[in-house]
Amino acid sequence: MALFCHMITALAQDKVTMSNGEKREGKVVSVSENAIKFVYKGETLEYEFKKADINKIEFSSGRTEVINAMGASAATSSTAAERKGKIAVLPFDFITNDSSIDVTAISQQLQTETYNSIKANTSVKEVQDPITTNSLLAKAGLSRSNITTRTPQEMAILLGVENVVYGIANVTTKGSSTYGSGISTVDGKATEKKEGRKETTKVSGTVFNSNNASTTVEYDTKIDLNFYTDQGKNIYSESRKAFGSGFDAHSATVNYLIKRCPFGTKAKR
Repeated sequence: MALFCHMITALAQDKVTMSNGEKREGKVVSVSENAIKFVYKGETLEYEFKKADINKIEFSSGRTEVINAMGASAATSSTAAERKGKIAVLPFDFITNDSSIDVTAISQQLQTETYNSIKANTSVKEVQDPITTNSLLAKAGLSRSNITTRTPQEMAILLGVENVVYGIANVTTKGSSTYGSGISTVDGKATEKKEGRKETTKVSGTVFNSNNASTTVEYDTKIDLNFYTDQGKNIYSESRKAFGSGFDAHSATVNYLIKRCPFGTKAKR
């Protein structure tokens, strides 16, 4: 009887369902905050799976733990016909040497600017609102920091769009310049005194001094944009260094690149 029970226990396996629908059988060795360690059935080598890629775990005890509720269902929730003509912009990967910049805020700002530029400068009819995009990403356990754990094809299917836009902004501080000026003015009146042929002029009054100084930080900005289809094909990959050294130079650069994307008003036909 004891041997029979041991055999049943040995045959019982944990089942891990990945976000793309793939099922894996074996033994979950450990579970950490961001990953699990797993041994496949009949093997001894340990593998590590990121939780961001897992839909649920069905333990041999009968307990089921849902890791990402949207994972498996989102991967099959939309058809190619439903995704047709739709596009979504992901939060930008923002790289900078300026520690004073709020990277998350600027990443989302660039995402919104790109969304607005696509609406204004392309023939795309349906552009997914960034709030909807970010909500779907959050439900799938994804954020700006771990977007690359999914392939572009998986990302497009997850978001229910035909095309997905990846952006990278590289902003480097080149230094700062200080400009100053000093002005002196005299507020008074002049008097003249004539002594024979000699004339003298005397000015009396109050002298006012003012000094103005301003500091300007200069940036070197580069924008990279990549467009992928829901089949995983890269249809547009361009980089451009921004004109100008202001912090907001990225705005004009994004518009330039969007206008020349496959759907843009200045695309090569």
